Amino acid sequence: HTLRAQSDAIMAGIGTVLTDDPQLTARDADGAPLPRQPLRVVVDSKGRLPADAALLRQPGRTLVFVSDEAAVARLGLESPQTEWIAAPGDDGRVDLGAMLSELGRREITSLLVEGGGTVLGSLFDDGLVDRVIGFIAPVIVGGSAAPSPVSGAGVGRISDALRLHGVRVERFGDDVAVMGNVRRTVDSDH
Repeated sequence: HTLRAQSDAIMAGIGTVLTDDPQLTARDADGAPLPRQPLRVVVDSKGRLPADAALLRQPGRTLVFVSDEAAVARLGLESPQTEWIAAPGDDGRVDLGAMLSELGRREITSLLVEGGGTVLGSLFDDGLVDRVIGFIAPVIVGGSAAPSPVSGAGVGRISDALRLHGVRVERFGDDVAVMGNVRRTVDSDH
């Protein structure tokens, strides 16, 4: 919740919203919402956000990015606290670069992405990640159908894997956080 409180916005994909029904709020140790709430951002290409989603009932504003205006019309969810924005991509999904540009236009400079694997994979695939904070909990989910923390294209060889630098490790109770900045490869010919 400290990370949430320090961020301008918190983002999740529709898969996470439908599965976990998160509040996406910053709360104190007792679970009460803090006075200043980060903007909530949902990536919902097809407009599947339910009208009773927990995040729509929380203090603060929510932006929902959809792939086209028709998705907004299908939803019919109007609220002064919720804004629907079409950011069409070539593949029928939300154009994440356009979404980030819109957030930047609104002076959102720190975006905490809480998942899920599809959104995280797309952000990594498009080179749109600057910093990683990965939490590891002593919980084993397992199973061939278990969700991956990061989906997307991935890499064919471990030598092609994204590397972090300035890595720090911290413990939060039984959980461990690994934090680092994304190392960008530089083409030596340019």
